[in-house]
This record gives sequence, structure tokens and C-alpha cells, in this order.
Amino acid sequence: MNPEGRSGELGQVSDRLIHDWDGDWASLFPRPDPSPARILMIDWKPPTPDRDSGSFRMQMILEILLDAGHTVDFIADRPAEDSRYSRALAEQGIELVIGRQAALEHLRTRGGSYRIAWISRPELAESYLSMVRAFAVAARVIYDTVDLHWIRFMRGAAFDSEPDRLRSLAEHYRRIELSNAIGADLTIAITEEEKHALLEEDPGLVVDVVPNVHRICTMVAPASSRRDLFFIGGFQHTPNVDAVLFFVQNILPLVHAQQSDIRFNIVGSDMPDSIHALASPLVNPVGYVPDVASWFENSRVFVSPLRHGAGMKGKIGQSLSYGLPVVTTHVGAEGMGLVDGVDALIADDPTAFANAVLRLYTDDVLWHRVSAAGQDLIAQRYSKDAVSPILMSLLA
Repeated sequence: MNPEGRSGELGQVSDRLIHDWDGDWASLFPRPDPSPARILMIDWKPPTPDRDSGSFRMQMILEILLDAGHTVDFIADRPAEDSRYSRALAEQGIELVIGRQAALEHLRTRGGSYRIAWISRPELAESYLSMVRAFAVAARVIYDTVDLHWIRFMRGAAFDSEPDRLRSLAEHYRRIELSNAIGADLTIAITEEEKHALLEEDPGLVVDVVPNVHRICTMVAPASSRRDLFFIGGFQHTPNVDAVLFFVQNILPLVHAQQSDIRFNIVGSDMPDSIHALASPLVNPVGYVPDVASWFENSRVFVSPLRHGAGMKGKIGQSLSYGLPVVTTHVGAEGMGLVDGVDALIADDPTAFANAVLRLYTDDVLWHRVSAAGQDLIAQRYSKDAVSPILMSLLA
């Protein structure tokens, strides 16, 4: 086609568009008509609370919102590992939208109905925040960090074979996370420490804290009926891989030197070959378990020898909620208000860590005292009853 013919065709299309448009720009976008109780949640996938701590926290937040009478819709960037996770949302009355293109269409037609838009994790906020701003124009936008990735990667550099790569990744995420926080109306940190880290970077940010949330187990089996050590964690999370390898190589031999029959059970999704390779008569890499209650109810001591990471450690709160005493490091205890010797035992040195494990393993009185104190801490700070008023005040 010659240039003149192509130009004429475009002109005809343009004339049709102008003829069809009534001149009202608002007709191209959903009219803001926000329901006072309608909330949009956006995350990387439908919550998989049996696979990762962030999903468990999201599931508990959803329960709080529904209990308070809110209508909740959920955008997931991708499907979960199994369709049962989508069905679980449907059973709660939560409408699920999967994928960026479906999200765009959903927001284009219904974005004006949201009073709150809650976006979790830095990559999701980077991808969806502008879309939410464009179409959910009446919504207050909340960015939930889940944990500060830049801190996690920076700490991990000291334990990685390519430290410069981790430092570069940390800086990349620092820029993303601060940009998200600036673009949101409110940023959620998971601990007071991470709130302060954000405000040190930019004192003008609006930041509040919503911690992990846990259910309290009302029946706790006595120490005398329990045995063995236990760790749980999603192994797509590098600090968990490092923690288990460090424990088996540097701490467990010290435990076995004094009590040779103690078994170490390792549970978690996405377990790599490096963890499976630890298998022995006294090291049991179990892998993914759909229902982990029995492991918390029958184990004698929960160990979490984390050397790096960030945020609040869901595995530790989960263990405390079951009344299973914890031995962890200062990194593991971060942000929870744990006191060494009161509601957990805390040690960084391998010898001190092994001694703490043996104390809880052999002293029933200490075990029961720490078990009760740990559950009290969860009830007072990290139960649904404790967190619900905090969350509701932020949404008001």
C-alpha cells in the first residue's frame, strides 16, 4: 500500500474512534464507588500456608479481614502448586484472579470499588502498583514488605561463594523496596527493626508494623513423652539451607558427643539435594509434609540455627505457638521480643548452641517453663486477638 493509502486508512480509524467517544475521559475508566468493606489483596500466588511462612501470614491476615466483615478479592500473579489452594480461597468467599492480564481487566472494570489495595512482596508491588494507581483510584494503597529483601541479601553475602553478587542484588532490592514504599500510601514492615531501617533510608515514609500471626495449640504433650530435634522451613529460602547444613556439620556432632541417640528431623518444601544428602541413621530429611502438627507435638526441641536472613521468622513463632521450646540464634530471634532463658534459648556459637539444646533435652522443669512462656508471648503479641486490633486500626 502506498503512503497516501495507509494515511487515509488511519484517518478513517481515527474518525471512527472520535465519533464513538462521547468526550468524557471518565468513560474509559471505572468510576470510583468504593465499598467501605471491599479490599483487594495482591500476592505472588494463592496462599500456600503449608509451604512458606509468608503465605501462612497472608492466610491469617485474610482470616482477620473476613472475620471483621470485609469483602476480599485476591489477585495472584501466578497459580499455586496445586488447585486446592485456589479452592481454599473460594471456600472462604474470596474471588481469585490469576495472572497479570486478567488482573488488568479486573482492575479496569472493578478497580473503582476498592477502598484498600494491599500489595505484598517487592516484586509484586513493582509490577502492580502503577496498575492499581491507574484503575483503583479511590483505594488507599498498602505495600507489605513481608521482609526487607535488601537486608536479607546483604547479610547473606558473608556466607555466599559469590558475595559481590549478593551485595549487588541487595542494592537492587533496596532501590525497589524504597521506590515501592514511596509510591504507596502506607508501608507495612514485619518488625520494629525493619520499620526503623526503612525510616533511616527515608524519614518521610509512612510505616507501620503488622507481625506474623499464629494460632495457639491448647493441648501440649509433656516433655517426658517427646524425643528428637526438629527443623522446618521452605528450602527455596537460602538461609534455611545454610542453617541446616551449619547445624549438621558444626552443632549436631557436639550434641551427639554427649547424647548419641538424638535424631534430627528436617521438614520443608523444595528440599535440595544438598539437604537430602545429609541422610543418615540420626539425620532424617523428610521433605514436604502437608500437615506438620504431629512434628511439633512429638518433638522435644525445635532448632533454628539461622546465620542470616531478615524479618520475623515464622517457623519460630509456629513452634512457640505449639508449646515446643526453641533454640535459635540472635538472627532467628530478631523482632520477636524473645528473652534468652525465658521464652527461648538463644546462642550463636556452636558449643553454646549445642549446650542449650542439651539443657532443654534433659531438663523437664526448664522445658515446661520455656514452653509455657513461649505460648504466653504468642498469645500476647502474635495471636489473632493481638494482631486484629492493630490491623483494623491501620485500615480505618
